[in-house]
Amino acid sequence: MNPAEYVQPGRNESGFAPDGHAWVGRTGRAIHHGPPLTAKQVADLADGTEIVITWFGGNGPHPYRVLVDTTGQRRVEGLYCDPIPNFHGDRITLGWDDQTRAWATSRPSEPAHIRTRWAELRAGDAA
Repeated sequence: MNPAEYVQPGRNESGFAPDGHAWVGRTGRAIHHGPPLTAKQVADLADGTEIVITWFGGNGPHPYRVLVDTTGQRRVEGLYCDPIPNFHGDRITLGWDDQTRAWATSRPSEPAHIRTRWAELRAGDAA
């Protein structure tokens, strides 16, 4: 992927890049590496996998770890445990580079009630 081909034409514009996925965002702390994942690849992501997402609305790129709940839904480990869409809207790539990992691991961990929510989703005890 030539990064120059996937830079948004304007600041924080939503829409599709030439490859049919969201433009590479400009506001996040991560870097996309490799091609966007297909819907099948997203559906097969294992719990804890490191991914980078630029959301279709232009936010990102942001690093996340995958949370697989007991129904098999892929979500992001985050405040709201947002589901990871299975369509060509968001740009989702696999893996973190050293710079992204350093930033992600330097942040304070989520509060206990958020980590408890992750555990509940994984265990099937979520309300």
